[in-house]
Amino acid sequence: MYDCQNDSYTGFSYADESFSHRDRPLAGTLSATPLTPQTTSLRDLQRFADQAGYDTERHGDTLLIHDISLRDALEANCRFGNTLLISCDLRRDPPARFG
Repeated sequence: MYDCQNDSYTGFSYADESFSHRDRPLAGTLSATPLTPQTTSLRDLQRFADQAGYDTERHGDTLLIHDISLRDALEANCRFGNTLLISCDLRRDPPARFG
């Protein structure tokens, strides 16, 4: 599992060895709110998500990006993490069994 805020990860394993990450990749919802009252970075993040083909929702000063991949979530954090508070919950459907 990767922790963007602390730039660290913890390892994990799957009980089912036949699982291929290419079959059903991790995906989830990313939320972002500005660290300061300006919202330029939020608009830039929304443009990034739109160009990548993701559905987005705006609720006041919060932007939600739906079904974002791990790779794009990390890219968004790299590009916008210094001006936005980014949180992302990535899951696999169905959930992986841990052994």
